[in-house]
Amino acid sequence: MIRFIIFYILNIVALFYIFSYQKVFDLQLFYTSFMNPIVTYFINMIGIDALSVGLNILLPSATLKVIFGCNGLEAILIFVAAMLAFKSNLKLKVKYLLEGVLLIATINIFRLVILAYIIEYHSYYFSFMHDYVTQDMMIFLAIMIFLIFTQKMKTEIKG
Repeated sequence: MIRFIIFYILNIVALFYIFSYQKVFDLQLFYTSFMNPIVTYFINMIGIDALSVGLNILLPSATLKVIFGCNGLEAILIFVAAMLAFKSNLKLKVKYLLEGVLLIATINIFRLVILAYIIEYHSYYFSFMHDYVTQDMMIFLAIMIFLIFTQKMKTEIKG
């Protein structure tokens, strides 16, 4: 357990540094610029006119600025740091690491679509939903996905 905690802390610090403070290649901008058009596609699918422009998703009555945390990277980095710190078979770790990142990213896409819907039709709930409910939900899901995958890895190693 001590080993896991030490490696988790080292991983989380390194990952947050890589995604937040490096100046060579902006990974956050790259990731968000890739995800925002996907989010915009689904927002348009539910009947809200939306346009993706860099870090922003332009809606009829508001602009969603998708920054760190909002883009799902915070939850992804928490998950990745935990997976890297977990002692397991490398092949299984890579498999579940990729599945978890894709799952969290997909959930975040739909989180942003829901937030777009809320800001357009129920704007008075937006701050509460964004700041408390959906943000906490993403971190909770990252932890739960990690716990589920560690159990799967233990089962696959034994079986």
